[in-house]
Amino acid sequence: MTHQIKEMVDQVHQEFTKHQERQQTVLSDLDERVKRAETLAARKVGMTVDSGAGMGPETKAVREWLRGGDFDRKALSIEDDGQGVTVRSDWADQIFKKIRESSPVRQVANNLSTNSNELEVLVDRGEPTSAWVAEKGDRDPTAASFLSRHKIAVHEHYAYPSVTQQFLEDSRLDLEQWLQDKIGTRFGRQEAESFIKGDGSGKPRGILDYDTVPDGDFEWVADPSAYQVGAIYTGESGDFPANNPDNVLYDVVDALKSDYLANARFVMSRATMNKVRKLRDGDDRALLQMSLAEGRPSSLLGFPVVIAEDMPDPAADSESILFGDFGQAYTIVDRIGVSVLRDPYTAPGWIRWYVRKRIGGALTNPEAVKAIVFGAEPS
Repeated sequence: MTHQIKEMVDQVHQEFTKHQERQQTVLSDLDERVKRAETLAARKVGMTVDSGAGMGPETKAVREWLRGGDFDRKALSIEDDGQGVTVRSDWADQIFKKIRESSPVRQVANNLSTNSNELEVLVDRGEPTSAWVAEKGDRDPTAASFLSRHKIAVHEHYAYPSVTQQFLEDSRLDLEQWLQDKIGTRFGRQEAESFIKGDGSGKPRGILDYDTVPDGDFEWVADPSAYQVGAIYTGESGDFPANNPDNVLYDVVDALKSDYLANARFVMSRATMNKVRKLRDGDDRALLQMSLAEGRPSSLLGFPVVIAEDMPDPAADSESILFGDFGQAYTIVDRIGVSVLRDPYTAPGWIRWYVRKRIGGALTNPEAVKAIVFGAEPS
């Protein structure tokens, strides 16, 4: 009896094993068919099938939407304000990363965010006065300085990339990456220029838009619109002086208060750096130490050098070199969110994306930065 039961159990096990093998064959065949179908579908729409590994839900949703799919509102975490779609999280963060890489001032300035059309920063221009007094001497009231407010408005800038409908259908373009590159390049160029040269009218006010005065006459005034930048003058139009040209650089370093020196750096164009590269000290040593390591800036008198191509090249009375602690001197304000509007209607046969963000910038601590002017000091 026991022997018969054992044979029955063995037979059931063998049948079950055969059934598993048949099922595995069926599943393998089904999986192969699915893969072939996906490959055919990918060829039909002109793109590689992407499993989405490593993508956040916002990225996946935006990728589908850019190709004309419906919004996944839960994945996008969007706000429909009647002016497009505010995209948050990993997709927007990737755009901001590209802006930082292409905007040198943003890398060293003070970056703040706001939910409004302007940001108020508090400015402390001084400290309470004090005096020595004898034990029984009279103690008169002393003046105290109070915080003042500095409003920084945000301004809109945009990118408007487009692609033909047929190109979208037939190419193997990674559309999301292409769009991020286009936006990052456009925004980065606008920002970099405005933080240096912007006039504050519909755009951030750049550092060079503020007047310069001889550093000995510099005063941090109460009105932010009347801020000035203390300057050291070379005395030679469009060039360093012929005798002891290095003294100009020593003077600008000494003009900056010691509290700002720890985070100070030079900002100049590549053409200006080429001129500085040729300067030697009294022992015939180069003042500019060129960096041979990737990601590490060159140094001038021990301070990092930031290359900003929007800085003017040496010319008559040009402010071609800035030196200071830009984290204290200049403040950039980002209006939170990047707005994206897909437009398949304006130009038939074309798909356009109107992408916008709002940003402001202003000088908030004029004593934290100094300028070198390639010209004679005004009388």
